[in-house]
Amino acid sequence: MTDFPDHSERRRFLKRVASAGLAIAASRLTACAGTASPPVSSSPSPGNDPARSTSATGTRGELDTVTIRHASGSSAEIAIQGAHVTSWKRTNGEEMLFVSANSRFAPGQPIRGGIPVVFPQFAALGPLPGHGFLRTATWEVADVSRDPNGAAFALFQVRDTDAMRTLWPHPFRATLRVTLDDALATAITIENVGDDAFPFHCALHTYLRVGDLTKVSIRGLEGATYQDRRAKNAQRRESRRPLRIEGETDRLYVGRPERLRIRDESLGRTVFVDRIGFNDVVIWNPGEERARTSTGLAEGEYLTMLAVESAQVVPPVQLAPKSRWTGVQRMLVG
Repeated sequence: MTDFPDHSERRRFLKRVASAGLAIAASRLTACAGTASPPVSSSPSPGNDPARSTSATGTRGELDTVTIRHASGSSAEIAIQGAHVTSWKRTNGEEMLFVSANSRFAPGQPIRGGIPVVFPQFAALGPLPGHGFLRTATWEVADVSRDPNGAAFALFQVRDTDAMRTLWPHPFRATLRVTLDDALATAITIENVGDDAFPFHCALHTYLRVGDLTKVSIRGLEGATYQDRRAKNAQRRESRRPLRIEGETDRLYVGRPERLRIRDESLGRTVFVDRIGFNDVVIWNPGEERARTSTGLAEGEYLTMLAVESAQVVPPVQLAPKSRWTGVQRMLVG
């Protein structure tokens, strides 16, 4: 997949992403609310090519999963707990997402890797548990199918519970749509169903699998302002072109909606990341020392992962009553 040569073409691309990834999720929100999860077939209908079967159910550890498949042979696995994407494989079987070998895949336990959903609080920037409560919440499978363009998708939904309201007293509904074609798109919609406005953070905490962290470079953040979370959120400006990871890194790049290019020389591939609604970017890797002492990663895993997070943190979203906000991330490989 080649890069887009001009800004007008990129705008058209983002418009297509928005219409494909957001409209269906938003339009289904009300229709799906309060309904039981539909059955997801693990075997093809008579006469269908098994290789083209849209989806299958399964388990990973103790967690139920849904796997969607594109006609090209690519696939994505999503744990129903947290609506958490745990695998994205290209047509050739190459895994694009990192998941730690130490992840437990147990009820109530966060998964270290994949694409965790962060809401309504990013990290420890507030009184709630780190990264909020949706990444371990019980979601429902609202739909699994193909769209008119042939992309496979799975739609998940969740709404506030009594337990959530004891932590954060705001009524809301959320949907997450995972769309798979030649790329992987993840769209989250938050709806304020209450009578008062509320603020929130949201992020898709994407862990990319890399071959060798020391041979990875990131373009698209040149000259950006960032908060260095290792230095009490000191504000700095990115001077490196491109950015390379040298030791522990935890940076929140503010107001940077442009396309990102993550080049992995060791694997000979580039991941392009486009976003709508997410204006911030978080770049995180624990480095050797912290990986060993406090992250739960297996030995040496920090060298095979890089978190590139699409986020809206600064400023928080202010969502009016009966309103919706949507953020989309789309990743493709060049």
